[in-house]
Amino acid sequence: MPAIAVGVDAGGSKTAVVHAVDETVSNVELCEGANASMRGAERAASIIADAVQSSLHGALPHAIFVGAAGAGRAEVRGAIEEALRSRYASARIEVRDDAYIALRASVPQGDGVVVIAGTGSIAYAQHGEHGYRCGGYGYLLGDDGSGFAIGSAGIAHVLRSYDGRVARDGLVSALESHLDARDVEGVLQAVYRTGHPAGTVAAAARVVLEVAQAGERSATKIVQAAALGLGDLVKSVIKLAGLTGSAAPIVLAGGMLQSNSLLTYLLETRLLNEHPAMPVSKDSAQPCFGALAEAQRLLQS
Repeated sequence: MPAIAVGVDAGGSKTAVVHAVDETVSNVELCEGANASMRGAERAASIIADAVQSSLHGALPHAIFVGAAGAGRAEVRGAIEEALRSRYASARIEVRDDAYIALRASVPQGDGVVVIAGTGSIAYAQHGEHGYRCGGYGYLLGDDGSGFAIGSAGIAHVLRSYDGRVARDGLVSALESHLDARDVEGVLQAVYRTGHPAGTVAAAARVVLEVAQAGERSATKIVQAAALGLGDLVKSVIKLAGLTGSAAPIVLAGGMLQSNSLLTYLLETRLLNEHPAMPVSKDSAQPCFGALAEAQRLLQS
């Protein structure tokens, strides 16, 4: 009987699932985000379980490994495991923080550091058998340098321009076009009257990055603050993990760091200056493949 392993990356903006039948790997399937901090643990667990079922088309998996935003908390981890075991009682199931699989997608084994900036943000380090994390508190309490933080700062700039507190500029015009809004009421409706306000705000980050790339001062200041916040997360987790002075690789991951931009330039420059022995890479594999590799490991255990 062929062995079926499933890897899941459940983030704020999307959930990605990939499975392998023996050594044959499927295409990646995407569905809605399953961040427990935004959706609640039970809803996030249901989204993940449905995504696995959809990917398998009725087949029964032998191992499932999930990397989920918020799964550093026992409540979230337990809810996801329970939802999956209710459908796949005979499968080997493991749930971990999504930062772990983002690291393992690019650094399959050994020590390493990953900083993720997507809808949220977090820095994670693996040193020996121990994992360490900084940030990842959710958009209400932190997530420095994240898509939400950048988008929120950009939209706040638009609203301040309507109050006359800052001058109207290219960032205001670009975000008005993105939100299809031209006044305070329009902006508030575009954000608060959606089913997923945090995702709407985070989506505005792309516009801020584009305007910053064109040299608009207000957008540049937002991106500089984001790079500073992400750099601080990395600096802290390296110290916490005892990796200072090591040659462990640093991986840049998440939607905000996938493409070259002012944000990646500023962050990479700082990391190379502060940690010259630690190579930095930003062309990382999709985290769901890190989860799949861990699921395949479960088959061997």
